[in-house]
Amino acid sequence: MGARARWVEWLLRAGEWQRNVLVAAFALLGPDWAYAVSGLLARGLYRLLPGLRPLCEGQCAAALGARRSAAAVRRIAAASWVHRVWNLTDLLLAERRLNPRTAARYGAVVPEPQRSELRQAQAGRQPAILVSAYYGPYDLLPAILGCSGLRTTAVYEPHLNPAFDARRQRIRARGGCELVPVARALTRLPEVLAAGGTVALVADHADERRGVPITFLGLPTTAFRSVGLLAWRYAADVVVAGVRRRAPFRFEIEVADIIRPPDWRDADDPVRYIVQRYVRGLERIVLKDPAQYLWAYARWGRALARQMMGGHAGAAEGA
Repeated sequence: MGARARWVEWLLRAGEWQRNVLVAAFALLGPDWAYAVSGLLARGLYRLLPGLRPLCEGQCAAALGARRSAAAVRRIAAASWVHRVWNLTDLLLAERRLNPRTAARYGAVVPEPQRSELRQAQAGRQPAILVSAYYGPYDLLPAILGCSGLRTTAVYEPHLNPAFDARRQRIRARGGCELVPVARALTRLPEVLAAGGTVALVADHADERRGVPITFLGLPTTAFRSVGLLAWRYAADVVVAGVRRRAPFRFEIEVADIIRPPDWRDADDPVRYIVQRYVRGLERIVLKDPAQYLWAYARWGRALARQMMGGHAGAAEGA
C-alpha cells in the first residue's frame, strides 16, 4: 500500500472514529446541545471555506432577490449552510432515537389524511412516485416513510466514504425502506412501479442533458423528464413532499401536492404537465422557509451558477 493510500485510509478511519464519538456525545447530552455545537461549527466553516459564501448568497439572491431584502438574503444563505450541517446531526441523533415506535414523538411521520391515503393506495397496488428536494433533513426522508408504515423504494447517491455510507443507509432504511443507488435506478424503479409500488427520489436539481426546460424559483433550468415519463407510463400518482426542521430533532412533513392520472389525461403533453406541476409544488415547500434549502449547490446548472457568482461556483462546489 502506497503512502497516499495509507493516508486516505487513516483519514477515513479518523472520520469514522469522530462520528462514533459524536454519536455517544449526542446521545448523552441531547439534541439541544448537538444542534448548538454543530451549528457553531457550521458557521465557522461558512466563513472559512473558499467560494462557499459567494455560491450560497449568489444563488439565493438570484432566486429570492425580488422577494427578500439583501440583508435577508445574506441571513438565509448563511442559515442554509447551518441546516446543511444539521442534516448530519439529525442522522447521528436518529441512530439512537428514531424508530417506528418513537417517530411520532419527533414529528417524523407523514401527516393525516395523506398517510392513510398513501397506505390505501399501496394496499390497492396504485403506483406512486414521491418527489422531494434537497431541503431540510432530506436524508431522513426514507426513514420517515418507513416509520410511517409506507413501503417505499428510495433512490440515493452513495457517499464516497464506504464506512459512513453503510452507517447512513442503515439509519435511513430503518422502518423497512428499500434503498437503491442511482446506478440501479433505471432498472429498479420501473420494476417497483409495474408491481404497484412506491418510489421516492430527490428531483429538484437540473438535468442539463435531457431535462424539460422550466423555471424553478423564477430561474431558467431543466427538470427531470424521467419523473413525468414514469408517472405517465405506469399511471402513477406523483406526491410532492418535503421534510421541514421545526426545532432540535423535531420535524414536520408537508405534502404540497398529489398529481393523479386524471389530472393529466387531457393535457397536450402529459410529461411536461407532470414535471411543471411537481416543480411548482417543490417551490411552495422551499418558499415557506428558504433557509432550509440547500443553496450551496448549483441547482440551476453550473454555467448559470458561474454567472451568478462571478466565477466562484467551481471552487464552491468542491465544498
